[in-house]
Amino acid sequence: MDADDLSGRDGGRRNASGTPPLREAQGTRAAQLRRLDDLLARAGGRLSALSGDEVGELGRLYRAAATQLALARAGGASVAERERLNDLVGRAHGLIYGAASAAQQGAGARAWLVALLLAPVAVRRAWRYHLLAAALLLAGAAYGWVGAADDAEWALELVMQAGDERTPYATKDELLKTLRAGRPDDGEGGHGAGEKAVFAAFLWQNNTRVALLAFFAGPLAGVPTGAVLLFNGMVLGSYSHTFVSRGLAWEWWAWILPHGVTELLAIVLLAGGGLWLGRLMVAPGDRSRREALREARPDVLRLALLAFPMLLLAAALESFVRQSGLSEPGRYWFAAATAAFWALWLGWARPPRAWLAALAGGPATRAEGAVPAAAHDDLDDGLGGLEEALRAARSRR
Repeated sequence: MDADDLSGRDGGRRNASGTPPLREAQGTRAAQLRRLDDLLARAGGRLSALSGDEVGELGRLYRAAATQLALARAGGASVAERERLNDLVGRAHGLIYGAASAAQQGAGARAWLVALLLAPVAVRRAWRYHLLAAALLLAGAAYGWVGAADDAEWALELVMQAGDERTPYATKDELLKTLRAGRPDDGEGGHGAGEKAVFAAFLWQNNTRVALLAFFAGPLAGVPTGAVLLFNGMVLGSYSHTFVSRGLAWEWWAWILPHGVTELLAIVLLAGGGLWLGRLMVAPGDRSRREALREARPDVLRLALLAFPMLLLAAALESFVRQSGLSEPGRYWFAAATAAFWALWLGWARPPRAWLAALAGGPATRAEGAVPAAAHDDLDDGLGGLEEALRAARSRR
């Protein structure tokens, strides 16, 4: 490269058409910008308005314009020129990557749906841990029942909430009033939809806190998870004895089962996942703990993705169904239908392979092809080579 090259002179060199190379490159770049502007105008903000070839061309022209903008900023181009390039590049970026962002959101939704469809398989694969979690919960309930029957003060001080009217010393009428609270027949007209929604949000927050503790405490050898299950079982057993001992068994189970089936099942599923993690930490087998956890991670995450919507559903049922005017027999039928659904879905459901393949792969999006990885050698990238870039920068000075 000689001094003439750096000073912007063409040194007498011409191409086949007799045009200096720098002038020809500038003309090419101007044509590319006009073509990019035309494509953006035709798209009208919708990538789908362009053909497949035009979408690919749009991506290549966008990269060329972005490079020209960078060169214009570095080379001291006029404000008007920089603003024109900036506007063009900004419009192209918004069109291309806005569509790509929507495609990525769709991919996230598909991934969540795949995990949800595979959740029953993960539940069956970890059935031993779920069975252990259910056994611990029932053991706690049995202990709470026996403890409340043997010593009312023990139940009152250990597991029953302070200020709760549902104590071992409450009368039958007082306990029955707590079961009717919020229902249309409670003597006060019941709770409105807004009150029920607020109550559902509170219940979901409380239940989720318990489930999260049982799940994330699992890696600590599963000991805290077992303690959470035992304690919550004790609470259930103590309250159950309080109502049943007053002759309110029919009303009590009709009150608790419609939401309790889903709520307790979700807690058992998450606690089972926690116990699984605890077992992998204590006895990973012939693998390292990291490898064991990596292998189990997909199934554990699927359990979590299933359990949290179940807890949300349970909170809605506890607020809206429990405080509805549904009769006791209707509540038992509702609970039975809920239990049958979960048993059938979690016990036997297996998504078709075609569904999983379609969701995992997802449809090919136009945005994904808008900026292909392949080089755009057929179009000038705005530099025209290092030598030409140096000439242009020199000539502007």
